[in-house]
Amino acid sequence: MITDTTAIPLLPPLDARIPKWSLQKLEFRRCPLCRGGNSPSLMRPDRLPVAFCGDCQLWYIAGIPPLDEIEKLYQGYWFSFRPKELSKAYANRLTSDTGLLKDDIRLNRLSALAGGLKAKRLLEIGCGCGELLVAARHRGASVFGNDISQEACSFVKDRLGIPVFQGPLSDSGFREEFGLMDMVVMSDLIEHPVEPLDTFAAALNVLKPGGLLLILTPNGGAAPEDPQMASQWVGFRVDLEHLQYFSSATVSVLADRHDCLIEHLETVGYPGLKGIDRAPADTNHRSWRTAIKASLRKSLMARRLIHAVRAARRHPDPRCGTYHLVTVLRKRRASQRQLVDIGALQKALRPQSEHQWTAENER
Repeated sequence: MITDTTAIPLLPPLDARIPKWSLQKLEFRRCPLCRGGNSPSLMRPDRLPVAFCGDCQLWYIAGIPPLDEIEKLYQGYWFSFRPKELSKAYANRLTSDTGLLKDDIRLNRLSALAGGLKAKRLLEIGCGCGELLVAARHRGASVFGNDISQEACSFVKDRLGIPVFQGPLSDSGFREEFGLMDMVVMSDLIEHPVEPLDTFAAALNVLKPGGLLLILTPNGGAAPEDPQMASQWVGFRVDLEHLQYFSSATVSVLADRHDCLIEHLETVGYPGLKGIDRAPADTNHRSWRTAIKASLRKSLMARRLIHAVRAARRHPDPRCGTYHLVTVLRKRRASQRQLVDIGALQKALRPQSEHQWTAENER
């Protein structure tokens, strides 16, 4: 258990959504990829300590709150923490907009690498409210969703008509119900799980040999190893439900260890900071401005005009940004019977025994 963090620099708050953890119950957490022990060198505004693993080139939360508190955060996630309009009207807007996400970098990169999305089987892990899945379906893909949020799964399944697997992805259960996928997408997901390696392995296991795995995540590589320089990165001060921060070097390490090919790797975009210093609005008590905007969105012509105005105002070019890391991995072609054994992977990735690690960190 972590007891003394007084010497660790505390970063100033930026995001108004600061989870209230039981800080007196934090448990020391090793690197979630290699299980190496690293001392924390920064403290986020929510007072969770952050450490850097040089072997995996990964920043991660080194003091984990009780698991039930983390799970509780995601109960009603789209109602309170990130309020979203999960209505029939919103579903109709998504399904009627054939140009939805036409410039989306994720779908465009996958389409370029796979020769189009038509007739491709695509799963999004952490699908949220299903916007990307609807856009992929507009392009001809056969789409499937997965999320731990009950309200999100109900919306995607009942309102959007997309098959959904609810809960942590059980690779064997998913395969039995839906079969193997040509593509798997994880957008703003891999930074959330307590055990990201489990999620990564499960994604590979539902992919066909030669299938593509796209990961979009905040670019932890923008935070240098030096704590003083790393403290300037905005990623440690926003979206405080994140538990690890991947870099391009982390992706390279994972690809090598998991026998994947890196087909594409780039950084793009800027953090969405507009209004982040204000608490989320109550969707049950909308202002007159919000009501007018909602009314305008019901018109396809109005939505396209709004998108055009936003595009014209966009500056600087998001393609020049480095906040997000976008990578596409290809699963090497092999027998479908050669599935990833997560226990064996964790054992192989662990650089030293539990006994050795404990002994070294008790000195």
